[in-house]
Amino acid sequence: MAANEGTKTRIVVGVDWSDTGDHALQHAVQLARLLPDTELHVTHVIPSDPGLHDARKLDEFAREIPSRLSDLRRHVTQVCAPPSGSPSFHLDTCFHIRIGKPASAIHQVAVDVDAQMIVVGTHGRTGVDKFMLGSIAEELVRTSRVTVVVARPKNFEGLSKSDRLEPARPGQTASPVVVADRVHLEFLPRTPHISGLI
Repeated sequence: MAANEGTKTRIVVGVDWSDTGDHALQHAVQLARLLPDTELHVTHVIPSDPGLHDARKLDEFAREIPSRLSDLRRHVTQVCAPPSGSPSFHLDTCFHIRIGKPASAIHQVAVDVDAQMIVVGTHGRTGVDKFMLGSIAEELVRTSRVTVVVARPKNFEGLSKSDRLEPARPGQTASPVVVADRVHLEFLPRTPHISGLI
């Protein structure tokens, strides 16, 4: 690893050609653009039994990889293209095609590239649907050794805001439910601490 490689932020995002995967991809790109010196690792997993030893099936998967890689590159540039009239942007991007269980394969990419986080989408299924279909996001949140960001579309439909977000002013009764405070904080570097010295 080069000397400056240690400062690079690496984000792994799982893409599965669905709207959910596209939302995760767009969210990962937004995060990557906000963080300095970030590398995006776009990962697509061809689902397969991890214990697969069928040579013919493995050969079939191997033949699929170049076209999947090409499709993945094209998909990412289309989904993440800025709106008409907006400036273009650049982002260091690596593409990974893996074969196996999606959650395990995505996590392994994070391990392999020493990622700081994984971004994954969720269908938000519950009950029987979740049990039958499983949840890659749920498995990653439960088992991952790195931060997992679960991206889902913003939708506050049917929800209302709190009566009062700000703290009570002098003469007002404090809200029993919501207390908030807004200040401008300055975060200073930590000072060295030597145990035993005061």
